[in-house]
Amino acid sequence: MESGLDKRAVSKKTWSLVARMRLGLLLLFIPVLMLGAIYYLHMERSLQRELQQRLLATNHQLRHVFIEPYLNEMERQFSLIYDQVKVEDISGPRLRNTDSYLREWRLYKGVMADLIYIYVGTAERQMLIYPEWQADADFDPRVRPWYQLASQHVGKMVWTEPYYDYTNGTLVIALARAITDKEGKVRGVFAVDAILAPFSAQLNRQWNSGYQMIVNQSGKVLAHPDPSQLLKPMTHPTWLSRFSGEDGIFLDQASRQFVAYSRLPDHNWVLISVLPASSIQAVVASASLNVLGIIVLASVLYMVLALIWSRYFRRMLDEISTVIRASRTQPDEVHQGGMRELRHVYAELAEVSKDYHEVRQQANLDKLTGLYNRRFFDERLNRLLLDQESFCLAMIDLDGFKRINDTYGHQTGDVVLKRVASFGAKLLGDHGWVCRYGGEELVVLFANPDIHFCQMLLEQYRIGVASLHWREPGLGITFSGGLVASAPGLGARSLLTMVDAEVYRAKGDGKNRIYMVDPLAPRDDSPSGDGMLSKEEA
Repeated sequence: MESGLDKRAVSKKTWSLVARMRLGLLLLFIPVLMLGAIYYLHMERSLQRELQQRLLATNHQLRHVFIEPYLNEMERQFSLIYDQVKVEDISGPRLRNTDSYLREWRLYKGVMADLIYIYVGTAERQMLIYPEWQADADFDPRVRPWYQLASQHVGKMVWTEPYYDYTNGTLVIALARAITDKEGKVRGVFAVDAILAPFSAQLNRQWNSGYQMIVNQSGKVLAHPDPSQLLKPMTHPTWLSRFSGEDGIFLDQASRQFVAYSRLPDHNWVLISVLPASSIQAVVASASLNVLGIIVLASVLYMVLALIWSRYFRRMLDEISTVIRASRTQPDEVHQGGMRELRHVYAELAEVSKDYHEVRQQANLDKLTGLYNRRFFDERLNRLLLDQESFCLAMIDLDGFKRINDTYGHQTGDVVLKRVASFGAKLLGDHGWVCRYGGEELVVLFANPDIHFCQMLLEQYRIGVASLHWREPGLGITFSGGLVASAPGLGARSLLTMVDAEVYRAKGDGKNRIYMVDPLAPRDDSPSGDGMLSKEEA
């Protein structure tokens, strides 16, 4: 009895602290192995579902980002041209105002590169088309598919089925709408022909050996990466019965392909993305092998890493402390430590530093023009004076800007101001800082102290602004400007007062000119100058 107790006591004493720690680490690793095994068993299903959702998302994105905006923009432009066609010009035996229509259509075709033809066919068998071509004696627009479809849907824009163009055999699709008189009788049909090449080009961007196509409600292929498939029945017509909702995805067991679909209800089309199941299985198999390798590698390395965890953890804490200390003392230079596990910390600190820089940059920019704002100008001017740098200061004021706002509206005024500002930034930005001072006033701080060189740049700017062409009839813009060179004894208020006085002198002498202060004339801060500035600020 006593001998048995002694043996148990000796057995307990043989469990050292190191042995117990190793046993504890081993027990802690068992849940890790179990989680790894569970993840491995369920990974295939999860990854397959994720890839299916990615295929569906790609299909959905193509529909909403490219196809629908493309078609909607085409319909919007079509309405603009359609509204200009008058029924009385096409109702008689001869078309009227044809030259005017052809000029307008030529401009629209130059903007809409995908259009082939813009045309109108009448009930009198007349045809007006741009680019112009001479129809033969047998041509009758009333029997063309675009004419008949539009005549059957009076008051609506209709998309035809793709067809081959009458003149050159190009595969096109037409957008058409009937033109009716006051009694509702169809007097003609206005239509445009657009090529399907943009769709095919977009669908030609294959993903993981898959492809995409567009079919109509009867299964005829409208767009496909393979031109030989166009206008043919789709290879798998049984898919049509499975397009039950607006969009979805399914696995076709016969062809072993995943099929994602998205309906275009306004056009009775279906966008289809196809991906072979073998592609997904290959990804799953590769990922499974990687996961299995990771589990094995983790099993081997865990014990080694666990033995030194305390020292490693202490090193990690020291590293984090060092990075945070460095980011606080040097916010523009984030310290890059040597531990890979802390890369996300470095990245977050870098992003914070970047966001801080962007916020400062946005705080220095004028929202309307994109130029530097008044705050930046004041800081830069004071910095130049504090550093005793030689520079030139210019101020310009747009002539008659209030008249532009009153005549054309504030939106046009904003466009004018932004364009003048953008032109100035491109021309003068390499020579200094172009800022919006307030309202229609801009200021320029030239880093070059040569006032004659700066005057030459301002003259180029003035002439360029006066030469700008505007869409609005009768709209033109000029500016009056002043230029002054820095000199010892001249403060910020005095410089602004002097250059502001030159602007007023230029406006008083007829506007659209630039005056500069003689740099050799002595200037110093005076109460009258400060008073003028206060009045201007008020």
